This record gives sequence, C-alpha cells and structure tokens, in this order.
Amino acid sequence: MDATEPRSTHAPSSAPVTPVLRTVLLCDIVESTALVERMGDMRAVALMKQHDQLLRQALGLCHGQLIDKADGVLALFERPIQALDFALRYQRGLREIGAVEGLDLKARIGIHVGDVMTWANDPKDVLTGAKAFEVEGLAKPVAARLMNLALPGQILMSGMAQNLCHRAVGELGEASHNLRWLMHGRYNFKGVPAPMLVHEVGEPGLSPLRAPESGAKAWREVPVWRRPPMLALEVLLIGALGLALFWSSVRSPPAIAFAERDWVVVADLQNRTDEKLFDDSLDTALRVGLEQSRHINLVSQLQIDRALERMQRQGQPVDRQLATELALREGAKAVILPTVAEVGGVVRVSLEVIDPNSGVTVYSDSADGSDAGEVLPALDDALTKVRGRLGEALDRVESSHRPLETVTTSNLEALRAYSLGLKARYESRLADARPLFEEAIRLDPAFAMAHLNLAFLHYSENDAALTRRYLDRALENRDHLTQRELIFLEGAEATLNNPQRAVEKFKLLSELYPDEYRAYYNYAFFAYLDLLRPAEALEMMQAGLVQRNPRLGSLYYLQAAVQMSLNRYDQAIASFEQAESLGVAGSKVDFIGVYAAQRRFDLATRTAGTQAQFDTAVADLESRRFGISLAIDQGEFALAEARARELVRDAKDQGVNDLTLSSQLGAGLMVRSYQPDAAFADDLLAFAAARGERLAQADALEQRHVVLQILASAWMSARLGDTRTAVRLIESVQAHPLLAAYPANVSMLRIARAEVALAEGRPESAVALLDGPVGKGEGLYLERAVLMRARAGSREWTQALVLAQWLASNRGRAYGEFDGMGMLKPANLAESNLALGASAAYARELGQASQAEEAEAAFRAAWPRDEARALAARKVPPR
Repeated sequence: MDATEPRSTHAPSSAPVTPVLRTVLLCDIVESTALVERMGDMRAVALMKQHDQLLRQALGLCHGQLIDKADGVLALFERPIQALDFALRYQRGLREIGAVEGLDLKARIGIHVGDVMTWANDPKDVLTGAKAFEVEGLAKPVAARLMNLALPGQILMSGMAQNLCHRAVGELGEASHNLRWLMHGRYNFKGVPAPMLVHEVGEPGLSPLRAPESGAKAWREVPVWRRPPMLALEVLLIGALGLALFWSSVRSPPAIAFAERDWVVVADLQNRTDEKLFDDSLDTALRVGLEQSRHINLVSQLQIDRALERMQRQGQPVDRQLATELALREGAKAVILPTVAEVGGVVRVSLEVIDPNSGVTVYSDSADGSDAGEVLPALDDALTKVRGRLGEALDRVESSHRPLETVTTSNLEALRAYSLGLKARYESRLADARPLFEEAIRLDPAFAMAHLNLAFLHYSENDAALTRRYLDRALENRDHLTQRELIFLEGAEATLNNPQRAVEKFKLLSELYPDEYRAYYNYAFFAYLDLLRPAEALEMMQAGLVQRNPRLGSLYYLQAAVQMSLNRYDQAIASFEQAESLGVAGSKVDFIGVYAAQRRFDLATRTAGTQAQFDTAVADLESRRFGISLAIDQGEFALAEARARELVRDAKDQGVNDLTLSSQLGAGLMVRSYQPDAAFADDLLAFAAARGERLAQADALEQRHVVLQILASAWMSARLGDTRTAVRLIESVQAHPLLAAYPANVSMLRIARAEVALAEGRPESAVALLDGPVGKGEGLYLERAVLMRARAGSREWTQALVLAQWLASNRGRAYGEFDGMGMLKPANLAESNLALGASAAYARELGQASQAEEAEAAFRAAWPRDEARALAARKVPPR
C-alpha cells in the first residue's frame, strides 16, 4: 500500500473515535504563492510534480501517513524519529530541486507528539470533496504553531518530540553525525494553555540554527533580568563585575557544572540492534567502567530501584526523561544515556551526557566496533571521552582505567549471566543468583568478579570451604579486577585470618572511593564482631548513613546491633525501625535481643513472630536461636535444653555444614553446663575431641571459630573440676596463629586459664590474669563474670560487687557481643542473671543490707524458679 493513502484498518466514521498517540508534522514551503506567480502555471505544475514525488518517496521511506497537502503538508508518524528523518530528507530534497530550477526552496516544519483523534470519512463524502482521512486534537495546532514560528529552512519541535528523537538518533545512521541540537527557550503559543520549550534540529549550512522571532501567535518568554525595569540595575552590575566578566570572556566555561565526586545517574541502555547479548551485559560493563573513576560517583542500581519505588514507578525503564527526574530527586549533576546501534555496518556505542536541570544534551561521544566482539573496546573508548568531558584529568583517567574486557570478561554471554546473577542477588533471590554466577565462570574461568560474588554467597551460609575456594580463585585472577574491586577482595580475604588488616583495607577503600558504601559497612562489621571495638565501629559507619547508600537499611540494622551492645536501647530500637522502613526483613535476632535485654519479653516474643521465612537452612537455624536465649534469660533451663536439642536435630536433618552444626552443639553444651547431667562430662569430652580433629582439617575461616570452641570446652571442663582436660585443651591451641589475631580468642584463653586457677583454689592467680585487660575495657563479657568470682574468691567484696553490678546492667552487651556463632550467648545471659544473686551476696558481706535485699528481689523476679536460683549458691565461694 502507498504510504500516502489512508490505512484500511481505521474504522468508518460511524465507529467510536478514540485518541491515539502520534507524532504530528506540519510543513509549508516558504512564499509558495509568490513563487507560482513568478514561475507561471506551466512551470509551477512541473515543479509541484517533482515536489509530490519527493513527498511520496520520503513518506514511504520514513513510514509516514499523509493526511492533507492542500495548505501545507500534514502527516502522521508512529515515532518522532521517523518524523525527523522525513523532515531532513524533505529539506534536502527541496534544496536539490531548487538548485536545478534556480530557486531557493525552503520549508518551515513543526513537529509535536500528542494524542490525536483520527477517523476515515465516508466514501460518499469524499466524492463530494471531503478529505479521505481526518485528524484533530491539540497536537495538531501545536505543530502548526511550531511550523508558523519556524524560520525558512528550520525544523522546530516540542520538548517531548526532541527527547524521543535524541534518544533514537542512532537510527539515522550517518545522517546523525552532522546534526545540531539547539534549545531556543520557552515560547507561549496562542490557544495553548502553558508555555513550551522549543527545540531546533538541523544541519549546518541547511538550517538557520538560531532562535526564531516572536510573533502574534507565538512569543518567547523574556527572563526577568531582560525586562526594562531591570536594565538600569544590570548596567551598574556590569560595571561592578567588569573584571569577572573579562575573565569569563577569555576562559571557556564548562558546559555542565560537574565537580569532583559529583553524582551521575546512568539510564538504561537502548539496544537498537538485534543482538540480545547486549541487554544487561553492557549496562553492567558501563557501571564497572564508571566505578573505576575516583572523580565520578555513580548512583547505584539499588538506589535507583528504591527511588522508583518511592515514585511508584517500579519496573519502568529508566529512559532519558525518567533518568533526568531521578537525577533531580537524587541530587545528581549529570545523566549518562547509553545507546548501541548498528550504523553503516558497524556497531556504534554512544554516550550522551545530559544536564538534568535543562534536559539538554551537553556532550555526546561515540565509538565504533566492527562487530559484536568489539563492543566492549568501543564502550571503553566512549567512557574515556566522557570521563574527560566531566572534568577528570587525562592522566588520572589513564592511570585508573583498565579495559573492560580485562576487568570483566570478553565473553558477552558470561557477562550477561553475571549481570543477571547480580540482579538476583540484589533482589535476595540467592538460590537464583548462584547458578548464574557459576554459569559465568563456566563460560570464562578467569572471571574474577563472578568468583568474588560466589565467595560472598557462601560466606553468608558459613560454608568455609567454598568461601575459601572462590576467594582463592578470585585472587588467582586479581589481574581481572578493577582497583576498587581488588582492594575490596584483599579486605574480604583478610577477614578470614587477619581482621586488623581487613579493616585497614576497608578504610583505604573508603578513602579512595567515598561512594563505596560497602567499605563503611564492612569496616564497622568486622571492627564490632571480630575486633570487639563497638565504639569504633559506630563512628566509622556514620559516613555511610546517607540516603545515597543503596544498602542503607542493612547499615541501620548493624548500627542498631552495635547500639544495643553499648546499652543504648532507645537508639537501637529507632535504628531497627529505620532499617525495617528501608525494607530490611528476615532475621530479627538482634531486634529481639534489644527488648529482651530490657526484660521486655512480651515485645521480644512478638517481634520474633514477625520474622520472615528463610530460603536456606543456615539462616533458618540462626534465626531460631533466640528461643534458647529467651528461655535461659527467664531461668527456664529445661526449655532452653529442649530448644537446643531441637536445633541440633534439625541441623543434622538438613545436612548443614560442620561449622553451623558444631555451633549448635556447643550452644547446647553451654546450656547444660549450668545444670550438668550425668552424661554431660562425656558429651563435652566427645565434643572437644571432635573439635580438635576438625582443627587440623578446617580452613582459616572455620579454624578461628574452632579455636574458640576448644577454649570454651576447656572453660566448661575447668568449671566441672576437670582441670587436667582443661589444661590439655588449652595447650592444644595456645600457640595457634589464629588465636592472637582475634581478641575474642585471646580473651577466651584468659578465661579458660583463670577458671583453671579458680578450680585449683588460686583465685589471686585468676585475678592477676584478668584484672589488667578488663581494666582497659578489653575482652569478652564472660571475662568479667570469671573475674567477679575471682575477686570474691580473694574476698575482695567491693571489687566483686562492682563487677556484679556491671554484669547485671550491661545486658545489651550480653546479647549483642560476639558469641562464637551462638555458643557463648547462653553463658552471657546466665551470668547476667546470676550477677543479681551475686550482688545480693556481696552486698551482705559488705553489710549493705538494703542493697542486698534489692538485689535479691531483682534476682527472684528475673529467675522465679527455685532450680534456677539455686545456681547462684554455687557461684558464691564459702567464707
């Protein structure tokens, strides 16, 4: 069918008329009436035949639909880029016809996008003079106003039409290279309710490329500073600022006010090719490339997703318009718009830099590859240009940028699998993420970032062997990582055996890349749990508590846990609630703890009931440990033992890794150690023996926990009076290299040795072991409990009472401190309650009767059961 004919799919005039979104183009040849008068009828007819042939050919090539050409040309297009393509072809065609005829043929053209009402006239009406096809709607007069405003040879379009055209300009092929895109400001149009931004698109030498003049039906808005009342003031200002103006005249100002560490939003890649591998993979590659820069901060995909959720526009593609809105909301200074298209037999990667305040493209850089295999080098070239455009020094670009094929992979299939794995991981679909990362590695065994992400997944599941394996493979391929990822990898690897080095690496990462929020989280996490430095952790994480942090909710949750360990309960609750408001779900063990630490057990139980279901056995078991804690904290030891046995049974049934199972077994033994049954001693020996065998086989990630488990077994043995076993266990690990690296292990060694001294009737030796570190604020919560009994054994009642009161009042630390993957927490909570009974006994020794009665009442309220309170008697040495 001829493109100039109306399409037969339209309903007859009797059918309901519904609006459709179309691009409306109106054009008119300049001074056409005067032209006919000068040429004469015969010559004018011949010219119009050439014109009509040009019109039909251009419409056919651009898939346009001619509606009317009685008074200028009215045509409809599905897309604005088609209308622009037609306009450019039409203008060139007129110039060529005019050159042959010795005429200066030019047209004014207006293009707008909007809803129009379309219908076909009845054939009978057409025979009597009606048009075959009718178009009405506000888009039509707007296009007419743009056409009338245009200068001869000028193509004007509305802001919406310009945005959509600019996005798809690669479809024009070579014709796109010479185009100029200008914004001429806001114009008021007669009959149009609001002013509109007017844009011009044209070619130098063919188009005017200057602002059209105002007229009766369209006039430009004049800024306040150009209105008459302001002119006199401006003259004075010009004189006062003459020097500054002179400097501005000799210095080229940047097209976009982008400073170091300003933020950028990256729009979704527009894939204009048939190659589906470019989807997702090039988005990831572009982000990796930008993240190499220490000049640019990149708004993360997680942050974009959450912003879209707040805007109630989840799932919408981040196109030019939406990316601009996001940039304004997130305070970003630039938008980068990536496009890949097939142009003239090559693959062209284009990156536009857009000023979100004006919506105008200020830079546009591109690079070509001969085929799909060259697309990553082309993206590299375009990225280098863009980084320079945004003010990054060339030497810094060259020193920090490594080829994308090197720091990701040259295999686009592997890159796409990795990209989909990242998406699944960010959406907490861990079961989906793992096979995608594994597929990426199968396609490219040297893909270091895929190895690194698999290590993270297995670390979260306490799988020491697989964590170590994938970290080692990432390290083997460290040459395939960006500097940012390499520093992060070195920090992650150090967490397995050198937490001090790990936090130093994460601090370095935060200093070099202030937008790398993983650095703040990991520094705080390992300083708090591995180095027992909660105050330092709390200070470090403050720099990451900003809205731009895509994992802000997780950092708030960590802050809450640290605040709980410092007994800042109200702050902790506020932080937990903030984390929940940011979408953090799943385990609430620490949130439960902050209520339990205040003995608000009803709220603790209610919070426990809101925990989400978990898709891994390890996470499920860890989330259920609170049941043991709450039972012990209320003196219900039989219930605590039953819950511990249930967790051990479930761990065995679900086939969890050895580290998880052993931590469950150790927690159960710790509960039983306070009311040992006949089988306890044999079970403890069997556990300690198994841990000793495991130590020789385990990886560093597991060994540091096994060392602590053996020392905890030594402590329990000493409390039973089996000092020979205790000493043997201590000697088996006291020279282990992972003991000195972890303050918790060092503290547990002191605790075990001190308990041996107490069992052997040497309380002064126990005091000498523990007094110095405790006085410096070092060591585990449990260390203070042992020191308290050592002071009492030495009849130092005042010091013993101070320690008992500390234990009773620092219950947040009892819940929040590193607990050997759950093994030490039962002891912490038992000691926090026993300290109340001990306080009563020590106060009596000091003759403080009223204080003793208060402590005794508090102890009875905390542990109302007689069998639980009976434990306190065994904690007070005889006189």
